[in-house]
Amino acid sequence: MSSIKIEGGVPLKGKVTPMPNKNSVLKIIPACLLADERVTLHNVPRSSSVRAMLRIFRRLGGKVSYLGNSSIRLNAVSLNKYIISEDLAKHERASFMFLGPLLSRFGKAEIGDSGGCKLGNRPLDAMFQGIRGLGVEIDKDNGYKLQTKGLKGSEPIWLVEASVTGTENLIIAAVKAKGRTIIYNSACEPHTQDLCNFLNSIGAKISGVGSNKLVIDGVQKLSGGEWSIIPDHLDIGGYIVAAAITGGEILIEDAIPEHMKQILNYFAKLNVRVEIQGENLLVPGNQTLNCNKNEKGNIDKIMDQPWPGYPVDLIPQAVVLASMAKGSIRIYGNMYETQLLFISELLKMHAELMLADSHQIISFGPSNLTGSVVDATSILQCAHAIVLAGLAANGTTIVRNADIVSRRYPDIVKRLKTLGARIEIGR
Repeated sequence: MSSIKIEGGVPLKGKVTPMPNKNSVLKIIPACLLADERVTLHNVPRSSSVRAMLRIFRRLGGKVSYLGNSSIRLNAVSLNKYIISEDLAKHERASFMFLGPLLSRFGKAEIGDSGGCKLGNRPLDAMFQGIRGLGVEIDKDNGYKLQTKGLKGSEPIWLVEASVTGTENLIIAAVKAKGRTIIYNSACEPHTQDLCNFLNSIGAKISGVGSNKLVIDGVQKLSGGEWSIIPDHLDIGGYIVAAAITGGEILIEDAIPEHMKQILNYFAKLNVRVEIQGENLLVPGNQTLNCNKNEKGNIDKIMDQPWPGYPVDLIPQAVVLASMAKGSIRIYGNMYETQLLFISELLKMHAELMLADSHQIISFGPSNLTGSVVDATSILQCAHAIVLAGLAANGTTIVRNADIVSRRYPDIVKRLKTLGARIEIGR
């Protein structure tokens, strides 16, 4: 996939099952290094990010078997390496998630500088602060070298921020540490909950799952088992936006509405209606999008916050949605310095948006989006949002350098076609 060609202006209609949660499986794969028996994972996406993590798993001595299209069997009994080269690490930032289990298995771990989306400054302070609390020494020299004389539980560990990577790496490191670990200000996103629930299913003792305080009592052994990855709330949010901006009607099946309620509250600021039907979500057709005022009658805002607030990875989708709504709203992307710069591509499509500063966009919709030749950018969720904008634009949109989209959405063209989109992989 080098480019995506879209003939926009077609209402999307039909039903869809969301993708498995990418962030969930990228953390559960490293966690399987701790299991003393084989683990079978179901509902695993065949994305480039997952393939990168499985390559690392194999290079460390683990065994990977594919069982059909969406299931894999992992066995780490024969693990024999603790070094992840820069060549492997640079393809996926989540490669840092292997550090905790390697420290647990070998008492040491080494990794080269990792890759991932170019979102600006992404410090690892919270992650390293947490595992230092378990008795880990860290040396930054041509990558990272970590060692410990034995992981020991610590209470309390106060994370400097509710970092997802920091929380999850600390969880994985603590489940086999000696004693109790208490984590305050922990992240509690759906994928963090899925990781905890998976670990508990194979013998870990983690309480407080879904809250900002986790209590982990270390165990000596983790068994094998089976686990099905939860659906991706980001993918679900993307389909809601796609339906709303094209005037279409989409039924999203098996959506875990509990994970979506706060996101839906934010979408309601743009007059987007979504009906909860059991475990499904229905986005009705022909909605009129408006930017609602806040309680004081002023311009409202959508702002990324730690879960259960609005996810930072859905900020680009909110920008596209806001551009199609009548009126003005402020969109804040507080976490990353460069995330909002992708609007330069939306401006080529005549989006009525203004970049107030590197963390704030103001919309002046509704925009009359026009097809154009645009670039996907180096940030996955921004690239995805640009594709969504192409669905709503009049005329032909060519999204160049679109390979990054496959890191989370490997079948995006095929899946959108089933909803009636006129979209194809370009040459």
